[in-house]
Amino acid sequence: MEIYYEDHGKGSPILLLHGNQENRKIYDRLIGDLENQYRLIAIDTRYHGKSIKSGEVSLNQFALDVKNVADELHLKAYDVIGFSDGANIALTLAGMDERMKSMILLSPNSTPKGIKAIYRIGMISQLILLPIFMIYNKKARRMFKLTQFMLKEPHFDYDYLHSLKIPALLMSGENDMIKASDIRFIGESLPYCVSHVMENSSHFLLEDAYNNVLKEIRGFLYASHQN
Repeated sequence: MEIYYEDHGKGSPILLLHGNQENRKIYDRLIGDLENQYRLIAIDTRYHGKSIKSGEVSLNQFALDVKNVADELHLKAYDVIGFSDGANIALTLAGMDERMKSMILLSPNSTPKGIKAIYRIGMISQLILLPIFMIYNKKARRMFKLTQFMLKEPHFDYDYLHSLKIPALLMSGENDMIKASDIRFIGESLPYCVSHVMENSSHFLLEDAYNNVLKEIRGFLYASHQN
């Protein structure tokens, strides 16, 4: 198996997609709270966790990997919850797989410039320092590729986002590393989107604002499954 995933619970399937340089474990608490109502499939993105550490590093490839997992599980329809790069993967996947019925997006960005400058400077600094360790350290080589990727993708324009005709819940932190203007652009571009900013939260909503995020997720899923 090239792409590792874990399958929890029963009910309507929801694919869980983590952020850059994380793994499926960021969803452990959410799985515990939702697995009595939904089937939760937590996926390790390529180059992360227990998944394969080779191949193309791109949103298109990552989305294809997720689509292949859905194929392997014979899913006829599914929802997606994605955090950060996982939300960007969800937005990419929504354009290639009609089986996706709704998406919950935690702090995505439409362009690398949507990341606040101080964080992009930090990423560039990492790219300068990491080559020192890359000769003998596989993890450093992976970190270099994945950090470089965040400075290259995504590139979601209005026309693409507006073409995604499925319900979306968009959440971000009041003190997010993503610019508020970029979050607004995404929310205003998606045609069926509800947006919420979590007070006193950073980019890491599942840590800083978990109870509020869980409440919003429950309400959105309940509403979107009534049709």
